[in-house]
Amino acid sequence: MGRVPIRRRLGLSSIIISSTPVVLRLTHPTSVAFFASKFSSAVYKTNDSGEARRKLWAKMISDPATTPDWFATPKDIAYEEKYWVNSRGMCLMSYVMKPIKKKPKTVIMFCHGYSDQSCWMKMAEYRRLVRAGYAVMALEYEGHGRSDGLLVSVPDWDKLIGDVSEFMFEMSSTVFPGLPLFVAGESMGGAVSYEVSQRCSEIITGTLLLCPMCAIHENMKPSPLIIKMFYAVVGPPGSCNYLGTLPFAPSKDVGEYSFKSKDKKDAAEGHCNFFGRKPRLATARELLDTTDRISASLKEFDVPFVVLHGKADLVTDPNLSQRLFDESCSKDKTIKLYDGMWHTLTTGAKLGETKQRAGNWKIVGVIIRRSDVAFV
Repeated sequence: MGRVPIRRRLGLSSIIISSTPVVLRLTHPTSVAFFASKFSSAVYKTNDSGEARRKLWAKMISDPATTPDWFATPKDIAYEEKYWVNSRGMCLMSYVMKPIKKKPKTVIMFCHGYSDQSCWMKMAEYRRLVRAGYAVMALEYEGHGRSDGLLVSVPDWDKLIGDVSEFMFEMSSTVFPGLPLFVAGESMGGAVSYEVSQRCSEIITGTLLLCPMCAIHENMKPSPLIIKMFYAVVGPPGSCNYLGTLPFAPSKDVGEYSFKSKDKKDAAEGHCNFFGRKPRLATARELLDTTDRISASLKEFDVPFVVLHGKADLVTDPNLSQRLFDESCSKDKTIKLYDGMWHTLTTGAKLGETKQRAGNWKIVGVIIRRSDVAFV
C-alpha cells in the first residue's frame, strides 16, 4: 500500500463554517449544509494563518515519517533560521546558509516564487550555491511559509518589495558587510528580484532571473472581460477587502504546468504549508498589475543580469524574457533559453536532462546544474 500523503497524516483538513443564518438552515437545511461545506472547503484551510502553519511545520519535522531524508541539513553547511520583524510588526521567517570550512566570497539573496517557501525544495539550490563557496539568504514573504499573514495572500505588492529590500539592506550591512551581493529569483521571485534590484541598485552587483514573471503566459490568464470584472470587485492595487481574500481567481493549475517530473511535483506539494487552491482575488490583481508594470519598464532596467527561461514554459512567458534582454539598457546582460524546458528549471526537470551553463557568471552554472540524485 502506498504512503499516506503528509497533509493527511498531519490531520490537515478544511474548516467547516457554521455561521449560516438560522432561517436558512431551518428552511433549506440540506442545501445550505451542502453549500457551506463546499464553500468552506474552497476558502478556509487549517494552514491559513501563520501561527497554524508554524505549529503544523513543527509537528511535521518532528516526525521521521513526514520528513524526507533529503530535508536534513548536511554537515558541511552552516544553517540558521530566525524570525525577522518588518516595519508592520509582522514576523517573517528568514534563512542564512554558509559554508563551514571557508569564508563565503559572495552573498546571494534568493527570492522564492508564488505559493512557495524557502525551506523545502529550494534547499537543493541553496546547498549547491553554498558548496560552491557562496552564502545564501532568503526571506519568506508575508503569507508564505511560516511567516505571518493569510496563506498565499499578497494584498499589496509594494509592501512585499519593501520587506525584501529592507531585509536585504539590513543583512548585507550587518551580517555580510563588504561582500558582493547578487539577487536571484524564480517565477514571481524573478519579478521580486527585478523590482528589488531597481530599488536597491546601489548595493547590488547583479541579478539572476529564473523564468521570471515579467508577464503571465496567456495560457494562464482568464479572458479580458473576467479580468475587468474582478478588478471592479476587488478594488485598486494595494487594497484588500473580504472578497479580495477569496481564492476564486480564474486560473489554471500552476503546478500542472510547472513540473515536468510528476515525482518532483508530488514532492513540492507534499508539505503542510501547501496552498492547493485558486489564487486569491487580491493576489491575482497584484500579479497582473505587477507584470503590466514590469513589461512596460523593460527599457529602463539597467542592472547587470542573466535571465534563464524554458522555451516550453506555459506559466510565465519566455518571449518577455527575450524582450527584457533585447530592450534593457543594461550593458552587462546574458540570456539563455532552454529547448523543451518547463517552468521549474532547477527543481522540476526530469532526471538525466542535459546539464547546461549560461553566460560567464559562475553562479549561473551552479544554480542551473541538475543532478541525477534528487535534492542534494
